[in-house]
Amino acid sequence: MSAEFKSHVLMRDEKGFFGIAFKRLILAAVAGGLAYSVSRFGALGAAIPLGIGVALLVLVMSGTRGGLPLWQRLLLRGRGSLLLAAGRDPGSLPAQVAVSLELPVDLMRLDGAVVFAPPQSGVEVDMREWVTFARASEADADDGLVFVDAPMQEVTR
Repeated sequence: MSAEFKSHVLMRDEKGFFGIAFKRLILAAVAGGLAYSVSRFGALGAAIPLGIGVALLVLVMSGTRGGLPLWQRLLLRGRGSLLLAAGRDPGSLPAQVAVSLELPVDLMRLDGAVVFAPPQSGVEVDMREWVTFARASEADADDGLVFVDAPMQEVTR
């Protein structure tokens, strides 16, 4: 059984130019203009190429895939690689860098007995109020899978 979900139902994606969202274009333009303004103080001849380069870099790094921008995916990939390298060899340079950045190296070691342990609080799951359907379009019908207290019990709705 699976549910059909439409991604970004509550988020309206407005396009600007060449399929790039308008807010990304504005962010890139502002970052490029700021880089141009700041670089005019130090390197007058390189101000225009630096401003254009920063604008293009911001435009590329803010591109999303799966809801995450590229800069965040790269940051999380680097953090994960550092944690994996530190977990493989606790005395290595990546382990020292992970400790200095206060990254929890124990996160990469999964213990099945801890991860899949039943809840300790004694929470009881009651599924009697749930009705399950094979497809979302069947929700209007009254013939879904219903959990009852005892076999052959009437279902009242």
